[in-house]
Order: sequence, then C-alpha cells, then structure tokens
Amino acid sequence: MTAQPLLIALVSVQFLVHALIWAMTARMTRRWHAAEGHFALFWLLLALGLALFVPPWASGSAPRNLADLLIVAASMFEHRGLALHWGRRPGWRVYALGLATAAAVIAASFLLENGHGVRVAVVCLGCATLMLASVSLVWRFGRAATPLFAPLAAAGYGLLGAALLVRGVQALVVGATTKISIDAPGHANIPLAIAVLFVGGLINLAHIRLVLGRVLDLLGQQAKTDELTGALNRRGLLQQLEAAHAGALQGKTGYALMMVDVDHFKKINDQHGHAEGDHVLQGISASLRSAVRSDDRVGRWGGEEFCVLLPRTPLRDAEALAQRVANHVAASNSGIRVTVSIGVSEYGPADLDLKTVIRRADDALYRAKATGRNRVVTAETA
Repeated sequence: MTAQPLLIALVSVQFLVHALIWAMTARMTRRWHAAEGHFALFWLLLALGLALFVPPWASGSAPRNLADLLIVAASMFEHRGLALHWGRRPGWRVYALGLATAAAVIAASFLLENGHGVRVAVVCLGCATLMLASVSLVWRFGRAATPLFAPLAAAGYGLLGAALLVRGVQALVVGATTKISIDAPGHANIPLAIAVLFVGGLINLAHIRLVLGRVLDLLGQQAKTDELTGALNRRGLLQQLEAAHAGALQGKTGYALMMVDVDHFKKINDQHGHAEGDHVLQGISASLRSAVRSDDRVGRWGGEEFCVLLPRTPLRDAEALAQRVANHVAASNSGIRVTVSIGVSEYGPADLDLKTVIRRADDALYRAKATGRNRVVTAETA
C-alpha cells in the first residue's frame, strides 16, 4: 500500500474509533435518536466512505459512488445532530432531498466529459454547505453555553468547509482526464487528508464538549432538584436565597419569603399511607409553582415544609399571594382535605444575615399553626 492510501486508511480507522465511542455513549444514555446517536452515525458513515477509497477501485465504479453518497449522508447526520443538541428538530425531508439530488447528479455525471470532476465536486460542495451550516449553528447557539470554545469549534468547521469549497471548485475546472479524488496523486491530496485528520479530531472534541456540557448542566440541575416534588431542594434554594440576600445588601431590590407547611401531614400518612402523602406533597409543590412568577423560586425545605423566594416583592403583596395559595389548597378536591399554614417575612435594612429573615418566616409559620392552622401570618420587619 502506498503512502496516500495508507494515510486514508489511518484517517478511516480514527473515525471508526470515534464512531464506537459515540455508539457506546448513545447506548449508555439511551439517546440513539438524539445528538449522540447522530454523531455515532456521522463518524461511522464517514469512516466507511473513506475506507472505500483505500482499494484501487476504478473511478465511477459502484464502491466509489457509494463512498461519495456515504460521505454526504454523514455530513447530514452531523448537522442534524448539532441541531438536535440545541433543541431544534429539523425534518428529514430536506436531507433526503439533498441526498437524492447528490445521487442524481452522480448518475448524470457519467454522461459528461468531466464526469469524474463533477462527482468529486458533488461531495466537496455538498459537505462544505453542511459544514458552513454547522458553523452557523455553533456560532448562534454555542456561544452562550461555551463562549470560549464555540469560536474554536466554529473555526474548525469553517476551515474544513472552506477547504472543501475550494476543492469542489477545483474539481470542476480541471481537465476531463485528470483524477482529483482524495486518493489521487498530486493536487495537494496528502495535505488535504492531513487537514481532514486534524480538523476531524477538532470536530470530535467539539462534539464531546457540547454533549459533556449538556450532561454537566443536567447533573447540576438534578443536584439542586427535589426528586419527589420537582421543586428545588434545600441546597438549591439556599443558593438562590443567598444570592437574593447578597443583592439586597448591595442596595438592589429586596425580597420576601413564604414558609409553607402542610397541616396534620403525619395524620395523612397514618390514615391514607405514604403514597398518598407523597401525592399531597406533589400537589402542594405544583400549586405553589403555578401560583408564583417565572423568577420566583419554590423549594422543598424539608419533610412537608416548603419555602418560596419572592424577589422584588413587598410584604403586603407576599401576604396576598400566600392567602391565595392557602385558599386554593383548601378548595382543591383530591379525595382528602388538605390545608397549609404559611408564614411570611420580608427583608429589611437591618437584616444583615439571611438567617434572620428565615427565622422570622419560621416564627410566623409557628404562630399560624399555633392559632388554628389553615391561615397566613406575617412577620413584621425589624
């Protein structure tokens, strides 16, 4: 095997390894239809397409034509995988039409004098178009999540896309008898293969960074979320409370707190079972989250107690909201009577410590329960 086919074979093997890694990732995460599965198919089809250039098939033979279509299809899977990663769901119709067009042009190229150049141009220009479309995706959606890495990834896509564009134009202008496919001698094919190898590694790093970032974000959200109710857990809510209190100390807007406790929750568990108790907690959490604004935060403080952070909310408005929540819970018909007691407090200029605001809300909650439950009590600001 000469140096050039050997280099192509090495590139193909590297891409096959990428495909196996992404296949294992898709299997472990059960995301075959998401970005992970698409990236696995991208690297697999690309590896198979390049591998078909290693044997000395004649130009225009069935294996070479199949290789062309595999490489174009691989680029389509890569582009769609990126779109899915950022929540877009492009239909298959455009991709199928593009692949069918490529197949038709390849078939028609056998009637042309420069048919070989046309076939090479189909692959290069088709892949370049998809690579440049991927640049747009990375630049539009990736900068917010990865402001340092996205420009590097976009540069990698853009570099390969530009090289393929130049290659496609070159394929159309060379003589009809000149062989210009990636395994042909001369015409800068070895540098092109090296560039594909290098940029391919860069693109795979981009895939890993994007998916790893999503996984880390998901794990971060799970670490702050109460599994039963879907509200923030105590740790997650404390982070929000500390940030709101720090902002208030710096002269920014204040906040109010609601401490919400389910009345006679032990009796509910004893009489109706823990499954029904869990259902009650889920209902209370849903009622709280539906009642508050988008920037308010609901958290499970512990057991049957919830805490609600209300930024930019004076005590009177927080009290009114708490009363609406209590009335809504009492009026709901879930088969058993459920009520809540709520204590409300507000940040004041003398509250240098977050614990002071929380303690006032707790004291107000205690008075609500001590004076008959199913009511709202407010704490005066120090």
